[in-house]
Amino acid sequence: MREWVPPTHPVWTVIEIVDTHLDTSAFHGSRRTGGAGRAGYDPDMLVTLLVWAWSRGMRSSRQIERACSEVVSYRVICAGDTPDHVRISRFRKDNHTACEALFTQVLILAARLGLGRLETIALDGVKIASDASK
Repeated sequence: MREWVPPTHPVWTVIEIVDTHLDTSAFHGSRRTGGAGRAGYDPDMLVTLLVWAWSRGMRSSRQIERACSEVVSYRVICAGDTPDHVRISRFRKDNHTACEALFTQVLILAARLGLGRLETIALDGVKIASDASK
C-alpha cells in the first residue's frame, strides 16, 4: 500500500516557499540545458530537496538519495526522479556560495513570519582532552 501525502503536509509548504518566495536564480546559472547525455535536474527541485533534508537534520547525500527512494515526502519533491548522491553532493559543492545566500534568505523569511529571531549564536569548538571526552 502506498503512502499518501495530503495537501496540508509541510513538504507542500516548502515546495511553495522555494517556488514563490526565494530567489533561486543563482542556482540556474550553472544548469546544463543541452548537449549529450541525460538532461540535468531542475535546480529548484534540488534546492527544495536540500532545504527539506537540512530541515530534517539530514546532511549526508547518500542518506538523502536513500530517502528519495523510500520516504514519501522526498519522493514528492523529486517527482519520482531520484538524483543520485554524487549529483546531490556536486550540486551542493558547485553552489556553495548560493547555498549560503539561500540560507540567509530562509532565516530572513522565517523571522518575518515570526518563526524565529535573528540573534547572535556562538558555538564553542574547543577540544580539551579529559577522562570524559571521546
